[in-house]
Amino acid sequence: MLTGAQDPDERKVIRIRLLEVKKANSEKREKERRQREQRIENGVHERFKARNEENMQRMQKFEETAKSYGTKIESAIDKSKEKALQEKKVFIEKERQAELARIDQAAKSHISANIGESRGDYLTKLRQEWMLQDKHIDAKNLK
Repeated sequence: MLTGAQDPDERKVIRIRLLEVKKANSEKREKERRQREQRIENGVHERFKARNEENMQRMQKFEETAKSYGTKIESAIDKSKEKALQEKKVFIEKERQAELARIDQAAKSHISANIGESRGDYLTKLRQEWMLQDKHIDAKNLK
C-alpha cells in the first residue's frame, strides 16, 4: 500500500497510520503482559496464603493437644513436651518466613513453579555423588 502510493502527502498519511497501528498493538501487548504477570503474582500469593493457613491450623492443633495435657500435674516429661512443641512452633515459623522469602523472590523474577532446586540440578548432583561412589569402589577393588 505504501509502495503503491505516488503522492508524498498520501505516503505520509499512510506512514503515520502504520505507526499508529504499530503503537496500538505494542500497547495492547504490554497491557496483556502486565495482566499475565499480575495473575502469576496473585497465584503465588494465593498459594502462600493457603500454605500459611494450613500451618496456622496445624499449630492450633498442636496447641490444643498441649492444653489437653495441661489438666495433669506437670512433670519433667510434660515440660519436655511443651519445650518440643515450642521448638516446633519456632521451626514452623522459620520455615514460613523462608517460604515467604522464596515466594517473593519467585514473584519478582516471575517464576511461579520452580521455587526449589530444578530436577536437572538434582540429577546432576546425584550423578556426581554416584561418580564419587564409583571411584571409592574402584579404589577399594584395586587394593
